[in-house]
Amino acid sequence: MVLTSASAFGTLSILAKLAYRAGLGTQQTLAFRFVLAAIGMWGLALFMRQNPLRFRRRDLVTLIALGAVFYTAQSLTYFTALRSLPASLCVLIAYIYPSLVVLAGWLFLRRSVSAWHGVALIASFLGVALLVGGAHFQIAWALVFAIASPTIYTGYILLGERVMGSVPAVGASAVIVSGAAIAFCIIAAFTGELALPVTAQGWAVGFAIALIPTMVAISLFLAGLPRIGAARSSLLSTWEPVVTVLLAVVLLGDRLSLVQVLGGVLVLLAVGVVQSASLWKWSAPSAIK
Repeated sequence: MVLTSASAFGTLSILAKLAYRAGLGTQQTLAFRFVLAAIGMWGLALFMRQNPLRFRRRDLVTLIALGAVFYTAQSLTYFTALRSLPASLCVLIAYIYPSLVVLAGWLFLRRSVSAWHGVALIASFLGVALLVGGAHFQIAWALVFAIASPTIYTGYILLGERVMGSVPAVGASAVIVSGAAIAFCIIAAFTGELALPVTAQGWAVGFAIALIPTMVAISLFLAGLPRIGAARSSLLSTWEPVVTVLLAVVLLGDRLSLVQVLGGVLVLLAVGVVQSASLWKWSAPSAIK
């Protein structure tokens, strides 16, 4: 279940690129994605008897804020970066977030960091330096957005850790996705992108984004999580960027230089070290970008 979930998550960057080719705007794509996903997640939550309306008001408000602020900002920066950067580069940069969680936990929550975690941190940041340094193009703002995405996601994880201990995962995910859907509808309305797709290709890609790397990926991850535990689930989730890179090479013609390949390998090795060490016990309700 978790490996299938990671594979489904790995299609997100590819589908985003296809959405842009179909003429969809960034905010339009994200609003369409999260509105459909919210409907599906609420149906799943009610089916599993995890009605979010029964949550404590404080938890409900916190979850909505996580979706409307942090999840929205993370998704928006990631999808904005995808407009200019190769999908393979974006997903590899995004996967520095486990190392950022370690660093933030040490700086702000006084969590201990072992020597192995130190090695992982160095490898992760060196990997990003090689990924960026090996890029033969000038896209400074896109790189800023690409790096901002995992930074914001780190805040989402640390802030959500406390509230997720007191609410069921599927119901919580439904609320978080709903918060993101509301925020993106507002943003899309202000930017003039609150509109349905006008082509059959646009509809197909829109539904695919809402279904595969959102509803299917989240549901399977949450189903597998209690069966094998957070540590193994997180470790297996590192299959996601591998899927993205392979699909980007085959379908989009992405190519990484030898220096960038080395950087990507360092990032993935760092993720493996951090995840297998189980530094934090809580796993995010969804790993979508």
